[in-house]
Amino acid sequence: MTSVENPSYTLRYFNFIGLAETSRLLLTAGKANWTEVHPEWPEEKENQPFGRLPVLVEKRADGSELVLSESPTIERYLARTFGFLPTDPGQSAIQEQIRDQQSDV
Repeated sequence: MTSVENPSYTLRYFNFIGLAETSRLLLTAGKANWTEVHPEWPEEKENQPFGRLPVLVEKRADGSELVLSESPTIERYLARTFGFLPTDPGQSAIQEQIRDQQSDV
């Protein structure tokens, strides 16, 4: 679990299954306090990091925010935050191998 106490999350993505689905599943499995926002597109495109979705905003108890873009980055961050990634280097490599294979499909 992360050292950040009780953050809340906002996931910005379109209202359909796609690149944010794994992030939705990780937030749910991690029992996170989260909401989903469906930005008006293309009007809000320029307000997003890299002009793309999905975007994850983590709002921390101290008021600071972490803003992440790119689905693989968001997924790795959430998996690490909620303790879903192995700590053993060998097991971690196997997990990464499976993830990389999935992205090749």
